[in-house]
Amino acid sequence: MFKPVNPKVNFPEIEEAILRYWKENNIFQKSIDSRPEDKPWAFVDGPPFVTGLPHYGSLLSSLPKDLFGRYYTMKGYRVRRLWGWDGHGLPVENKVEGELGITRKRDIEEKVGIEKFIERCLHYVNQVSDEWEWYVEHIGRWVDFKNAYKTWDLPYMESVMWVFKQMYDKGYIYKGLRVSLYCPHCSTPISNFEVAMDADNYKEIVDAATTYKYELVTDDKEKVFILAWSTTPWNKIVTPALAVNPELDYITVEQNNERYILAEATKKILGNESTYKIIDQFMGTELVGKKFVPHYDYYPIAPGEKAFEIIPGDFVTAEEGTGVVTIAAYGEEDLKVMKELNVHIEMHLDEEGMIKNDVPKFGGMYYLKANKAVNQDLAERGLIYKDEDLPHNVPLCWRCHTRLYYAPKDAWFVDVQQLKPAMKESNEQVNWYPKHFKHGRFLKSLENAPDWNISRNRYWGSPVPVWECSKSEGGCGERFVPGSIKELEQASGQTITDLHKPGIDRVTVTCKKCGKTAKRVPEVLDSWIEAGSATFAERHFPFEGETDPKSFFPPDFIAEYTGQIRAWFYVMHVIATALQLRDDGKNILSKNVLVEGVILGSDGRKMSKNFRNYPDPKEMLTKYGGDALRLYLMGSPVMHGEDILISEENYRNQVRGMMLVLWNTYNFFVTYANLDSWSPKNSQSGKPENVLDTWILSQLNTLVTDVTKALDGYNTVETIVHLQKFISEFSTWYIRRSRERVGVSVEDKQDSHAFYTTTHHVLTTVVKLLAPVTPFLSEEIYRNLTEEESVHLTEWPEVNDSCINNKLDEEMTAAMEVASQILMMRKSHQVAVKMPLKTVTYTGPTELSEQVAKVVAAEVNTYSLEYGGKSDEWACAKEEEFTDITNQDLEAGQMRDIIRKIQQQRKILGTTFDEMVDVQIPEWPEKFTEEIKKQALVDSLTKSSEFVVVRKNA
Repeated sequence: MFKPVNPKVNFPEIEEAILRYWKENNIFQKSIDSRPEDKPWAFVDGPPFVTGLPHYGSLLSSLPKDLFGRYYTMKGYRVRRLWGWDGHGLPVENKVEGELGITRKRDIEEKVGIEKFIERCLHYVNQVSDEWEWYVEHIGRWVDFKNAYKTWDLPYMESVMWVFKQMYDKGYIYKGLRVSLYCPHCSTPISNFEVAMDADNYKEIVDAATTYKYELVTDDKEKVFILAWSTTPWNKIVTPALAVNPELDYITVEQNNERYILAEATKKILGNESTYKIIDQFMGTELVGKKFVPHYDYYPIAPGEKAFEIIPGDFVTAEEGTGVVTIAAYGEEDLKVMKELNVHIEMHLDEEGMIKNDVPKFGGMYYLKANKAVNQDLAERGLIYKDEDLPHNVPLCWRCHTRLYYAPKDAWFVDVQQLKPAMKESNEQVNWYPKHFKHGRFLKSLENAPDWNISRNRYWGSPVPVWECSKSEGGCGERFVPGSIKELEQASGQTITDLHKPGIDRVTVTCKKCGKTAKRVPEVLDSWIEAGSATFAERHFPFEGETDPKSFFPPDFIAEYTGQIRAWFYVMHVIATALQLRDDGKNILSKNVLVEGVILGSDGRKMSKNFRNYPDPKEMLTKYGGDALRLYLMGSPVMHGEDILISEENYRNQVRGMMLVLWNTYNFFVTYANLDSWSPKNSQSGKPENVLDTWILSQLNTLVTDVTKALDGYNTVETIVHLQKFISEFSTWYIRRSRERVGVSVEDKQDSHAFYTTTHHVLTTVVKLLAPVTPFLSEEIYRNLTEEESVHLTEWPEVNDSCINNKLDEEMTAAMEVASQILMMRKSHQVAVKMPLKTVTYTGPTELSEQVAKVVAAEVNTYSLEYGGKSDEWACAKEEEFTDITNQDLEAGQMRDIIRKIQQQRKILGTTFDEMVDVQIPEWPEKFTEEIKKQALVDSLTKSSEFVVVRKNA
């Protein structure tokens, strides 16, 4: 006997019971231990920040990680599933700043002290909310929380140190002055990809778009101004050069009693042609080397440096502005050309974006506040040609949302330009899903990537593991870069128990070259180098565990949302390419990369508690359950890398849809199997005789093929489409057409048992296929049907090719279409399905076989289904068959109506499926007396003025 099934199912209650069962019986760990150690399926979790609570986006990222972990476990692989916490960097520092009530980086050192600040950061990350575990469990994810890796733990940080050392020794890390995005509030550089991750990291503002006048130094008595356009007045204070494109045509014009030089293609900025006169035209080469009068010249120029001179620049275009570019150290291309041509470099902002106090007129101003002051000063001096407003997008800090600017900083970089060819080549080995990301967003972001700034002028993070014998302190400039704690201990003579500031800054080593003291450089590493090292650091490689990286590198699978294409996926690929740990060329971020889209709030904006634009995930999980969320998201376009709006209705519909359909089918089977005392021990062997059994087994094996192919291709949407279609047809066609094969009144017990055997096999196989998708529902059904410990400890179903009958599949699909056409015709002519039709004629491409025609005839309630000849589409051939009352068996229709009414009353009375009743009724077709009694389980059928159904002997 099977455990009875409650038809009024409460899925969240079932899930709570399953969670308890899994914990009490250690099913998760058994799923790992039951698979061979020499058959691993490596997967790396992109860990969440410890800040905040889970939302739909973070839950989404967990779902495919669990789904494919379960799938490959069932396929016989040992899947190590370790949770991780990301806890270094600005997110935590910003939170701690808020707790301490400080608003600027300088306060960390001057008011709080680095040691206390680090202690508070450590305390913060160690107070991770237990809420995370509740959410992760209730979406059905199996993951090891107890042994979770943490980026701030010593073993993880040591592996990051090792990664840095490998890259440094291979020549991929250098220190230099380069321009990066810079946050004046956080007082640190920010990586381009950190900003590019989300659209919310940009804001449209209105800035001044100004055309400046620079007077050329000439022997001509008449002044000539070269016009240069810019949107950053604040760095006009330090403009030691102007750049022109030598290949562009330039003109000198006369307007307003002055002479101006600009690119010929940009003359539209001068206004109507009648307002100016062109007096000369020449190539940009003629301007190169000419001197101009600086707007501000407070800074000294060293001997041999170029200053206040026009230089060549092939990056100068005539697409906007004047074809003349102001050059300052605060532009990436500017700094590059300044270094190449030995142009004086002047930096006038401090680490908080304030203009340094020694700058005349503007010292002490915040750089943005200086914009208006600079332009006002230059306007009063007659050095502005035109001043306009320009709306444009500006980048914001991904953590504090302060407006960023480009700033030159002496920092540590990964030489991405050197690595790009190998990165592009090895990307060809990666299986991206969806595939368009491979040569689309990922390749494009890789091709356009600047060198990666991996150092931060902050505090809470892994240290840049470089000790320098500083020349400024009388040293030789030699560097010591340890690749392990042991190496550092041997060099310093100190025991190392923590790599965080300020303790690590007190560790010194003796320079092997000159014997002087080498000190650690002050920067910490960008937390993204920790994220990119996760494949190795989560295992404390190469210091513990596997010695051969081929056993886990590259990972078999990683998954995250589209923003990580430019971030986590990218840095993993940089590091994998740089380390070159494999000699077979498989130095890639992962063998398979799944990219999810973004879940937006119900109003199309980013989900925000302030907007209240998304349903509370905890409330929804409690209300509808984790399986429904899995079905909703894993079957949505978000798994094709597209963005979706969160929808409670779509979430709820999963319960009303496939889950309930399957549950009702399962309930039907268990109820009648128990009634007929059938158990799996009674299963029939051999080839099925009933065409419905043959068909559903063919469909089932095709389903196994299709689902396996979809999951092998990391296509969860197609997987769910296949499962939903099968379960729908299984319920609405196979089960409905088999109802008359079961029950106490059925005489053909052999056929009845064949139905139970087939349905039991189908249900147990389907829930195995569903197990990775809906782990709770599958577990509940499978354990009851098999009495086995867990569906998640079973093997993935294998295909029985001998069961697949493509011809029958096609014919049954045609049968469904024929039935649909006939039922539509009944409806249009208001002929109820309960009314038997003596004959119905259909047409179509081919005639249905006798067995299949019988199935259709039973479905549409006709005594005779006739083939009326060939046609392109399935259709009813004779409309008069539905309008001619003589084609209707009225007495049989009355009999069916009576049976229906009795069944309704039985339901009201709460009778069991095998309980007899007594019925009193005014009249019925006498010839159907026995049929009524048989089908409705009526013991006594008598005439009465009223319709009455009572329990036997009541």
